[in-house]
Amino acid sequence: MTDPSNTGTVVVIGGRSEREFNVVRDLGYRVVLVDEQVPWHCMPWVDAHLDVDLDDWNAVADAIRAELGDTVPAAVISHTEPRLPLMAHLSGLLVAAPRGLGEAAAANCRDKWRTRTVLTEAGLPVPRFALVTTTEEAVTVAADIGYPVVVKPRDGAGAFGVRCCLSEAELRTAVVALLDSRPGSLEGFLVEEYVDGEEYAVQTVTRGTETSVLSVFRQRMTPPPVFVELGYEHPSGLTEADHDELDKLMRDTLDALGLEDWISHTQIRRGPDGFRVIEVNARRPGGRLVEMTTAVSGVDLTEAVTRQALGLPQAASGPTVPYARYASIVFDEAGTVLYDDYVPTPGPFGPIVEVEIAPGETVQPKEHANGGVYGRIVVYGETAEELDRTHRSVRDALNLQVVLTDGLVPAASDSREFKSCC
Repeated sequence: MTDPSNTGTVVVIGGRSEREFNVVRDLGYRVVLVDEQVPWHCMPWVDAHLDVDLDDWNAVADAIRAELGDTVPAAVISHTEPRLPLMAHLSGLLVAAPRGLGEAAAANCRDKWRTRTVLTEAGLPVPRFALVTTTEEAVTVAADIGYPVVVKPRDGAGAFGVRCCLSEAELRTAVVALLDSRPGSLEGFLVEEYVDGEEYAVQTVTRGTETSVLSVFRQRMTPPPVFVELGYEHPSGLTEADHDELDKLMRDTLDALGLEDWISHTQIRRGPDGFRVIEVNARRPGGRLVEMTTAVSGVDLTEAVTRQALGLPQAASGPTVPYARYASIVFDEAGTVLYDDYVPTPGPFGPIVEVEIAPGETVQPKEHANGGVYGRIVVYGETAEELDRTHRSVRDALNLQVVLTDGLVPAASDSREFKSCC
């Protein structure tokens, strides 16, 4: 419900989801959407929109000033990872009393080399790593670290360009592909130790400098050399002592990176010598992990971060459910996909079913460069047995199948290379 006591304008950089805008408007603020080219479908959800080159930060600031005249924005918000540094810059430049993610923290989280450097200096556990710019430098570093190693861009997202290499030959191939595609915007790339162990997705909210862990999901991935997310489980399977250790690690990590009054989505691996911080993202998770976090914690991350940026108190927590499962829709072989329409059960904990391709379209195996994740199923339950039953019933009703076709030539116009929602 709209709060009539709040007035002002919130600038949203690069929004896509109706929920992002509705939260702001429900809190009583106008919305100005700024993007390279504002999508038509977003226009009904906002009060004004500006098409600006987002790589020209001065032009963006000037356009916002021209739109708002003598007033200043109540907040500048973005839920899009590549635009977080711009958001933090504009907030410090334009907002009278800026709150939320600062420029230093945004850079520390966005740049994986800075993340690891800052955490290493703070004595916190990260993989052994080095920043390199050439194939020969990568080969030298990998020999020092020891195979397997992971190659990744400094500021990419969604696992684009990330490879686990078992040998020098694989490393050279991965580096050439990375240099050719340049999925990130920062110079150089990382070669780092591969941490072999269970992976966890951790969602947090930080109020001031006090961090609370909202959800810890056990993450299932394909084995190396590529990383495709297969799904998430709650509860995570960690013991109470493990959770305590993870809570402290998250508090120390976000404090070292300088994150205040914001949220985070962090990937942790547990190797033979304990937890290691793999990625720290100063944003909500992708896919439907926001809804899954809301279900198990009662906290909506989209609303929480908006309130943080506006300096508003957090909403009361909502109802929760003890079990949740997120299963990616992936395929083991190429072919034509067929499935039936599925109508989810209504209610706060009804299944979420999303298939991002239409029946009759072609698909590729999950490890293929044009394959990956084609959708997701999220189910909830009061017991583990109920979770299993609900998941099976959804899969049965969906009747998802791949029909092999002779001479199949899948479309290759848009590489889905190892796409990950998170």
